[in-house]
Amino acid sequence: MILVYPPVSKSCEPPAGVALLAGALKARSIQATVVDANIEALMWLGRTASNPGDSWTRRALSHYDENLRDLKEESLYRNRGRYRQRVMDVNRVITTSLPERYRVTLADYSDGRLSPVESGDLLLSGENFSENPFFGYFEDCLADRIEKSESHWVGISLCFLSQALTAFALAGWVKSRFPEKKIVMGGGLVTSWMSSPEWQNPFGSLIDTMVKGEGENIIGELAVATGTVSQEMVGEITDTTTHLPDFDFCRWDLYLAPGRVLPYRTAIGCYWGKCRFCPEKAEQGRYRTGKTRKIMAQLEQVAARCSADYVHFLDNALSPAFLRVLASRNSVPFFWYGFVRFSKDLADPGFCRKLYRSGCRMLKLGLESGDQEVLDKMKKGTDLDTASRGLTCLTGAGIKTYVYLLFGTSFENEASAQKTLTYVEQHSEEISFLNTAIFNLPRFSWDAENLETRPFYRGDLSLYSGFKHPEQWDRRRVRQFLDKQFKKNPSIASVLRNDPPFFSSSHALFVS
Repeated sequence: MILVYPPVSKSCEPPAGVALLAGALKARSIQATVVDANIEALMWLGRTASNPGDSWTRRALSHYDENLRDLKEESLYRNRGRYRQRVMDVNRVITTSLPERYRVTLADYSDGRLSPVESGDLLLSGENFSENPFFGYFEDCLADRIEKSESHWVGISLCFLSQALTAFALAGWVKSRFPEKKIVMGGGLVTSWMSSPEWQNPFGSLIDTMVKGEGENIIGELAVATGTVSQEMVGEITDTTTHLPDFDFCRWDLYLAPGRVLPYRTAIGCYWGKCRFCPEKAEQGRYRTGKTRKIMAQLEQVAARCSADYVHFLDNALSPAFLRVLASRNSVPFFWYGFVRFSKDLADPGFCRKLYRSGCRMLKLGLESGDQEVLDKMKKGTDLDTASRGLTCLTGAGIKTYVYLLFGTSFENEASAQKTLTYVEQHSEEISFLNTAIFNLPRFSWDAENLETRPFYRGDLSLYSGFKHPEQWDRRRVRQFLDKQFKKNPSIASVLRNDPPFFSSSHALFVS
């Protein structure tokens, strides 16, 4: 099988999902050719850019190769002004030749005419594939590889909304260019769509097989159907805990980071799994992991094979058990970062110093609110006093903190939001980076059943609903509060300015 990861997502590390799938298939003698079309297509846009127009674009074009090289050097990230200029200039080159209809950045894609949450628009993107800004990349860089592939199947990994329209354009192009090929589509976004109780596949005319969850079993069955492997091999594929991800497809020199960043997942789902606002809880995903020391040994094996400089843990939250295994290592041959929950361990200065010695340089922390009553109602399981001690201990150990806040839940009102402002202001010296989001209500969550809801996006594939807030703390008022009070607080504004453009937390680890 040839597996394609389409644009656009962040371009600083390879995709983990297709690497995991490729590893599972290759371990069972099913050949998998992986193409990271995201990074390839973005670089293709830069190479084919023309029509410089204004002076900024001419300058960015003339220094394009130099800027790409700089983004792969650690020294650049120690000068935030120079770093920001390089990122903005590279992004300028990528977008310069596109019609106004499209917005492509180093981390996102949108189409002024088509919506990624409207199934009819996705099918239109497939039908009119030649209008997609990456059509030239399909022809120049993908056609030959697909033509030479002996596989009956082309797999498309669709994880983010920013990939959806191009993923369907890719599918339409494959159907037109290679009518003998079958298309299988899976990934995180597809799983979310198919988890809806209202799911009725609207894509049968274009996509031959849609995959919910892990794809090893279904792809194994497809391989049997086409005579690639025996039924006995497919039986083995059902054990997804024994294989390692395969990153041999990576063109490491392309990724925009000062070293090789290995994305790695130690578990599926969330070990906490109680937060009422979480989309994964609404999808009723099951938590699965293995023995922590075995996971650590596998990680070190993969990291050594890839010569990884950094490891980005993709877990919704690293488990306390795995964090303790990491902390028990005096050193590992890479630096690392990922999501964790505020815990008593993090409120221990000695434990945080051990994490630093193990290579931890940044932790992403979902605080959500600075009001304890709101946290209790949303079943977050976070104690604010413990969180305060954690921020102090992490900062003291030299570990950066990337804190996430969520405004506008049904449990919050303006007084609660003011408490969050006060909490963040008081801890601004201990927060390295800050992400503020306005709550989107998962359509089929328990909370949606108890609120007056309305459509949020136009589109039958929307995962969220608008709702009437029980205390009139609606999105308009939340946005006004954020813009006029929260973001204008001097202490908070200085933290917000630290966030790297486009790359956000994916580059925050490197920025001094």
